Amino acid sequence: MSTDFTTFDQPTTPSGKEWFRRFADWWQPTVVEDPGIEAELTDCRPTAPIALAAKGDAFDFSVRPTFTWHARRMTRNRFEHCINTYTPDALDALRIRTERVARSFEPHHSHRLELELNARLSAKDWVMGAPDERLTCRPVVFVLPDPRVRESMQPYWRRRIEMQSEHELAMRRAELTRERTEAWSRVMKALEKDPRSRHAASLVEHEAFAEVYTAMTQGRKDELLKLIDLLEKAGRSYNGIGLYEYAEGLDAALAEYRKRSGADVE
Repeated sequence: MSTDFTTFDQPTTPSGKEWFRRFADWWQPTVVEDPGIEAELTDCRPTAPIALAAKGDAFDFSVRPTFTWHARRMTRNRFEHCINTYTPDALDALRIRTERVARSFEPHHSHRLELELNARLSAKDWVMGAPDERLTCRPVVFVLPDPRVRESMQPYWRRRIEMQSEHELAMRRAELTRERTEAWSRVMKALEKDPRSRHAASLVEHEAFAEVYTAMTQGRKDELLKLIDLLEKAGRSYNGIGLYEYAEGLDAALAEYRKRSGADVE
């Protein structure tokens, strides 16, 4: 004979806290979150330009806004709908906050106005929407001058571009001249060490360089010959007085200069 034993838990009486928990679980329905809800949503949208009067009211600035929208825990479709709903309000707020500022800037100072407006607009995000559907909006603007102002400024900028191009061309020419001068200098230093320098100069492809270098070396030789003549006279004069050491030094100098000039040493 076999006997099967089954153990049953003894019933217990719930405490007061347990009754309250069970009642709360029964009262609150189970919340099923929409799978389309996103934690963070961001959208950057440009809008049509708006015209703001410049100083003097004769010309307008063309202000091109771009709004960056941000929301939390919202479906993409609802986010798009909210953006479309609140964009007109954002444009109205932008116009109200910028038109007085624009009127204080001269018509050709569009870039300065752009920097000023963006500095003010970036100070704080705009908050829109119901408490359970909050959106934040941050505008950034790009400002262009009136087309008539742009047309009047074209000659100035055309001339400025031409001057800059001329300057860059002159700098490039100067750089090429410097490079060529340095190259010639290296060639001349190399030729100076060669006793056949004047003949070697004629082998350089640039004829003008050969002519200039030949004239220069001929001039140096003429100067050396003059110096040799002076040394010879000084040597004879001091030899006559008997200054042997001084005369010996002059003879050595004379021999060196004769050698450099290509003359035979006596």
